Amino acid sequence: MKKALQNIENLRFLTVFLVCLTVFVSVLNSGFAQMTVVGGTTVKVETATTLNSTQNVVLGYDPITLVGGTLNVQGTLVLKKNLVNQNITPNSLGNGAIVLSGTVPQTVSGQSIIQDLAVNNPAGVTIAGNTQINGVFTLTNGLVSLGAYNLQLGPAATVSGVPSSSKMVVATGTGELRKEFASVGSFTFPVGALDVPTDEYAPVTISYNTGTFGAGNYTGVNLVDEAYSGTAISYLTMYWNVTQSGVTNFTGNASFQYNNPGDVVGTEGDIYCTKVSQTVPWITYNGANTGTHKIDAHGLTSFGSFTGNLGNGSIPPGIRSLQDKTITGAPVTCADATQTLIISGNGTYYHVLVDGSATHIAGQNIIYYPGTKVDLGGYLHGKISTIFCSPPNPILAPVIAGNINQGVQDMMDNGFFKIYPNPTPGKFTLELKGDQTESDVHIEIFGILGDRILSKDMKLERKQEFSLSDKPVGVYVIHVTSGLNTQTEKIIKR
Repeated sequence: MKKALQNIENLRFLTVFLVCLTVFVSVLNSGFAQMTVVGGTTVKVETATTLNSTQNVVLGYDPITLVGGTLNVQGTLVLKKNLVNQNITPNSLGNGAIVLSGTVPQTVSGQSIIQDLAVNNPAGVTIAGNTQINGVFTLTNGLVSLGAYNLQLGPAATVSGVPSSSKMVVATGTGELRKEFASVGSFTFPVGALDVPTDEYAPVTISYNTGTFGAGNYTGVNLVDEAYSGTAISYLTMYWNVTQSGVTNFTGNASFQYNNPGDVVGTEGDIYCTKVSQTVPWITYNGANTGTHKIDAHGLTSFGSFTGNLGNGSIPPGIRSLQDKTITGAPVTCADATQTLIISGNGTYYHVLVDGSATHIAGQNIIYYPGTKVDLGGYLHGKISTIFCSPPNPILAPVIAGNINQGVQDMMDNGFFKIYPNPTPGKFTLELKGDQTESDVHIEIFGILGDRILSKDMKLERKQEFSLSDKPVGVYVIHVTSGLNTQTEKIIKR
């Protein structure tokens, strides 16, 4: 038995010796046959050392001992062929740099955690396993295709180089380019699509203004190089999908760039950033910047799919959100929506200056969030109507001039009940006036898009406390019925 164990140890020592010898020869000759690091063995590239491999490097896995090979790169590993990691769980490949600089297509497969990764291969690189980069991701030359796998950048990871249509991440499959955020901040995802006649660089910039960032969070981006179903007249033939996990109570902005003029159908000036969905109403944000070929949305509290769609047509969008705008001088600015106009909110602003004039027309609701301001001498015209913006703009009486937030608060104080504090950080009290406790009182609270979040009866009570602590910041609608009386008010959660 002892002899058998000794033979096993001798065999293991010989294996380690042969692997180390292979590494040594490769450093001298810059070329060798495929190198396999067997299970239980570690190959280390020392600091300030460069190891060049002209063939595949394989981290093996022993299904009997359930142990995989380890690659510990402290210096630099230059690969001309593929990196194959057969370990069944993600494992670190060291704190050094891996450079993919082949002249034929290369593949990074398996689940690897890499400190620095540089791509300098005009033939391209394919990610064939969920991969994480914690340091610097350098795009020197070549496309990085994700397919069905995710490439995640850690909280301290950065992108180096100048991404373009010839050096970017192709994220047109189900896989995502993901970024973990340590705190509020901004990151540009260097993504794009394979296109004809030239590939297209279509980066996405996500900025978090507020939020709570849990460990292992991510924000992911991919895109589809075709028009979103339902877009028409003036639109983009591309849409972006943005997801997130582990980030709560956030507000943020998103910017999407399209560089191919062929992506525009119709009139570019009529295209607006639009959050699209197959199940909920679309929301139209800011108009396209025809100079930089970008669309953007501000004050977001959730993500989804975004594209460019007609926002300046004879039939307005259902929901339009106006944010981070300064209204000044002539002519009168007119904005409309068939359902709801949302003005400012979630850390954004809408400011009508002393010489500015704005007209707002909506079929059902016009909601002014905190951040909306009209200077004395400026005018804000609002109307619920089905006659929408068209030159010349209708002449409407100004509903508020001066501090619009105080005007909203004054309107909330009327009726048979009152709510306070308003705005609220989360909890608020609903108090009935007069003799309303003689009848059953039914209370409903709705989100901005009409989703009911609470339905409750008050019996023989004059006041009761409610909480929006677990809800995003924004405006909520409170509908109260007492006998024959019905009243609807809005409450702002900050």
